[in-house]
Amino acid sequence: MWHVKQKEIIAFLTKNHERWVTAGQLSDYCGCTTRTIRNHIAKMNQEVENLIQASNQGYQINPTIQLSALSNENEERKSRIFLELLKGSAEGVDIFDLSERLFISESTLKSDIQQLKLEITDKAIQIIIEQNRIKLSGPERSKRRYMISLLYNESDLQEQLKQTIQEMIGYISLEQLQQTILAVLRKENIRINQYSLNNIVLHYAISIERIRQGHIIKRNKEYVNLVERKEYQLAEEIAEMLAGDYEIHFSQAELEQLSLLFIGMQNEELANKEDEKLAEFVDQRIIETLHSVLAKVEKTYLIKLDDSEFFNKLAIHVQSLYYRSHYETFTRNSSLLDLKTGYPLTYDLSVYISSLLQDELDIWFNDDEISFIALHIGSFLETRKQHQDTITALLVVNDYHDLKEQLEKKINQDFGTAIRLTIGERERMNRELYDILLTTDRQLASQYEGAVFIHPFLTEKDSKRIEKRLSALKAKKEKERMYRYIDQFISRELYFNQIDPSELTPQEIREQINQRMVDYHYVNQGFSQKVEKREQMSPTSFPSGIAVPHSVEVDALKSGVAIMTLQDTIVWSTYAIKLVGMVAINKEEAAEFNEFFERFIEIVSEPINTRQLSLTEDYDEFISKLKLMVAADE
Repeated sequence: MWHVKQKEIIAFLTKNHERWVTAGQLSDYCGCTTRTIRNHIAKMNQEVENLIQASNQGYQINPTIQLSALSNENEERKSRIFLELLKGSAEGVDIFDLSERLFISESTLKSDIQQLKLEITDKAIQIIIEQNRIKLSGPERSKRRYMISLLYNESDLQEQLKQTIQEMIGYISLEQLQQTILAVLRKENIRINQYSLNNIVLHYAISIERIRQGHIIKRNKEYVNLVERKEYQLAEEIAEMLAGDYEIHFSQAELEQLSLLFIGMQNEELANKEDEKLAEFVDQRIIETLHSVLAKVEKTYLIKLDDSEFFNKLAIHVQSLYYRSHYETFTRNSSLLDLKTGYPLTYDLSVYISSLLQDELDIWFNDDEISFIALHIGSFLETRKQHQDTITALLVVNDYHDLKEQLEKKINQDFGTAIRLTIGERERMNRELYDILLTTDRQLASQYEGAVFIHPFLTEKDSKRIEKRLSALKAKKEKERMYRYIDQFISRELYFNQIDPSELTPQEIREQINQRMVDYHYVNQGFSQKVEKREQMSPTSFPSGIAVPHSVEVDALKSGVAIMTLQDTIVWSTYAIKLVGMVAINKEEAAEFNEFFERFIEIVSEPINTRQLSLTEDYDEFISKLKLMVAADE
């Protein structure tokens, strides 16, 4: 079924079917990056071939495809079938009654059930057909867990939460349920993000509905010790308030299960204490481990994460994560795809931190939890961003009284950190020391290419001319820098041309590329194991058709990207891949390589670009096309 962002893309393109729509317009409408838009469109075109057409003018819905195909009815139906079986009695559901309710034939229903059986990975859940009755068997916990996963797939649980789940759950007021839960948490001064709140609301709603239908869960011996914990008291307090609203009784087993949702949540007052007070509510082992992990991050990635507020918030999160990992009750993050494709370096840094935490704390957690760590890191790094493309400008003024000082103040006020302004004399100008000349002397401006003539009192038109020139200079600098990086990091010796993948697995492809990188002294023999570890933590394939395998550490002998073009696609995790770029990063070159890598990923996130690069027949053609894409994107 379509992700909520994909539904929004379809809706917007359908509404504007008579014209081409740009990625920028779609990103504004959907509230995400253009890179995320491109990745979603690539994935949608994999599921429905040529669903969305692309050109240099933008995107357009394919008019030859029936709109009914866009609803993905088959996927929606399978979810409905599971929910109908879940609501059914112990005797099951009559196959003819169910087919009538769903407005499909018995044969279509049986076909959907067979597909559903394959999709349910939990072996404890079984769908059985006996004498024209369909039964759902298995532990109550497993059934609820699968129902939760259906609801998360159905919606992103931020914009669509109420409508989608309300239809499935029925009479329960989700708004009232959310307010009840929030009231108890606020009374206890508990901090909570929207993702966690959505997760708790879902579980309570399902518990109420299942209890009302007479389905109960059995006690789990592992959860017995939860009764004495604060989390159990929170679950119990909420349950007591809900019992009156819905005339329902929560058993001790239900409360133990629900108390898992509150594991690791912290009191707001505790979270705001000074660093030396952190040990009062975060285990000393976790504090020491996190200090050790962040020290390794600095050593490996050359990134200092040394802010005390950042450390405290991350420590609180890791403490909560440690508890959740013990019971494997992870919070879902509907922004996972956006983070992975929109911010690859931030996400990759969080994967590295996660791998260290898992090793040192002997725990395991999934992609969703990795993405929450990425949110912490991204938020911190955003506040530390530096303006690497500051333009140096020389101001030459035909001075009169304090005109020079006024003009300098006005330019600095209008352009801030985007420009580094110095005052010069006409007689002592050194062209190599500045990027742009700003002058009130029209004759002088005409003598120097790219100079900007401005009036003694800066006008709005003057400011626009300066802004336009700055933009052109930044684009030129970035293009020149990217050309240099492409030549530096993508070498002829690491280029594999049009390999036949029919007899290869993704792992065999990685091993083949790795050996070439070993032979040319880019990496040592142990590099392959680190690449596989990274792949197991979170696959490195993208919806646009490229895979970018790399190590969990920045420890290569030399930085480089090995390129392999494929004659045909190969399934790499969930995506069809036709281009592979294995990455090796040496920490001395990490700063430059990371700048190149961000831009490279942005380019290959566009399916059209990935396809064109995968069709190149030799190294020179690949480099030439990549540079053209850099220039076209300016």
